[in-house]
Amino acid sequence: MNPANRLAQISFTAGPAALLAGWFLMRPIHGGLEPGPWWTAAHLAWLAAFAMFGLMTLAMRGLAMRDPSRPVTGGRRVAVESMTVLALFGVAANLAQLVIDLYTGFAAADGEALRGLLDDVKGFPGVEPVVYGPGAQLFYAAVLAQAVVLAVLRRVTPVSAAVTAGGVVLLAVATFEAGRNSALVALGMAVLWLGTLLLGRGRPAGTGTDTGTGTDTGTATPAPGSRGQGATTSRTSTQLLR
Repeated sequence: MNPANRLAQISFTAGPAALLAGWFLMRPIHGGLEPGPWWTAAHLAWLAAFAMFGLMTLAMRGLAMRDPSRPVTGGRRVAVESMTVLALFGVAANLAQLVIDLYTGFAAADGEALRGLLDDVKGFPGVEPVVYGPGAQLFYAAVLAQAVVLAVLRRVTPVSAAVTAGGVVLLAVATFEAGRNSALVALGMAVLWLGTLLLGRGRPAGTGTDTGTGTDTGTATPAPGSRGQGATTSRTSTQLLR
């Protein structure tokens, strides 16, 4: 497996893990607006999380497109590409938000100053809805949709898609009903972590596709000793990010 493909595999677990780590790093300051080492550490963890989520988004597109014997065309291809674009837009919005939060955290002397700086930034047209509102939350909806599309295309198991969807729904409901500091938010992140871990494995061998390495079990295998066998494996092992 080449390094790019290995990093894509890691992103399925590293992204949600870093997201959950950031939540725990905010506990000493109770999730409040308080500049300092805990704020900085949490936001750096989230920055890493969304960098990994960007890779994961591209890897999920690669999972959809990797089987040359069953090309994705028409409405299904539109769905795959649309969800990829929306997810990447959400990733970009969250990365912008985290960069702003880190900058204001370093610039502010206390929580009141931090709140004032953030209010100033949110006062610019479009920043509040795109970077701190629906634009940022769009990522989670797009990941849910990507998981469903992958299950419909039989690139992942229905269980992995269902667990991922359950994590997203639980995370959203807990955030809006109980607030970001609720333990249910952490539970939602943990379920999302399990779901994406399963997504990254793809479908078990013998069910149409393999376990997420990019090898297509439906492709004819050359006879033992054939020179084409190694070439086929080499080509398919790099398809996850395509």
